[in-house]
Amino acid sequence: MGESTAKSPPTGRVMDVLGRLADSPNGRSSAELAKTCGISTSTCALVLAELERRAWVARREDRRYVLGSGLFGLVHGLRTQFPLLDRGRDALRFLHNSLGAGCSMSKIGERHLTTVDAVGHGTDGEHAVGQRFPIDPPFGLVAMAWRDDDFVEAWLHRVMPRLTRGEIAHHRRVLADIRERGYGAWRFDDTHQSLHHRLAQVLASLEPTAQVARRLTALMTMVTLQSVTDVLETELASTEFVVLPIFGQDGQPEYQIEIHLGRSAGLAPAALDGALRHAQALLTAGMAWVGWEHAWHRGDSARGRPGRYHDFLAEIPAFVLVRRPLRSR
Repeated sequence: MGESTAKSPPTGRVMDVLGRLADSPNGRSSAELAKTCGISTSTCALVLAELERRAWVARREDRRYVLGSGLFGLVHGLRTQFPLLDRGRDALRFLHNSLGAGCSMSKIGERHLTTVDAVGHGTDGEHAVGQRFPIDPPFGLVAMAWRDDDFVEAWLHRVMPRLTRGEIAHHRRVLADIRERGYGAWRFDDTHQSLHHRLAQVLASLEPTAQVARRLTALMTMVTLQSVTDVLETELASTEFVVLPIFGQDGQPEYQIEIHLGRSAGLAPAALDGALRHAQALLTAGMAWVGWEHAWHRGDSARGRPGRYHDFLAEIPAFVLVRRPLRSR
């Protein structure tokens, strides 16, 4: 979260303080909060006094401040708005433990992907909870893979800076690969990998704000990622990221899980597929089984291969298979 400045409104200062406390499970003193938020100690004391009065923060016996019980109402509202928060954490922990990978889950919006949870190493900087990414390639490819041709065409022509015809054709091929496999996979382009590592070293030496570092890292990731979705069986050892869609009741991805494999040595394709399918089952059971069935059945039937869909059903525990009939298509 960005630091307050002399021109920040009072609400910005309050948000800064709450954001710092959210990142500090052990609490912070009033002086520490004032310093990290870039505000005066007197202003910080006033902000904390009002937040404490509303129980949004609590002061411990050691005079350090932590988030307070008054925020439970907001948490309840978020759980209603994002029904996968609790079950999603279970899926992220399972994937982290099974694959040894940092994992995050994002809500897919009209224009942005918003990170709603993250578990495991490598997630704090690049996948901070609350961070938003534009739904542009490559981050938005999985979110758009099951859209119709007109929707995809409009989306690709909306990307700024404008994509070339070659880039549009490439992204369309990747979208088809994602539909074919059921998820997407990427690695860093070998010709740019050293540049990506050098940028990380430069950022570490400059010590920029967390927000600036995340934006620069995301930008470099966008221009250096290469899809290996179509050749994952032979390129799994070099794969950096896997993105798994979680479908809603309209048959479109509503959430996605980003898995930072980081060139995981020794991981077999069958083990990866098994872990992904189990995570999907965990989430589908609580949210949108009908969306999964609609998307997988429609996609495989169009290619004349219903067997893959039924193979998928066979691997899901019986308790998940209690579902509503499909809507007529």
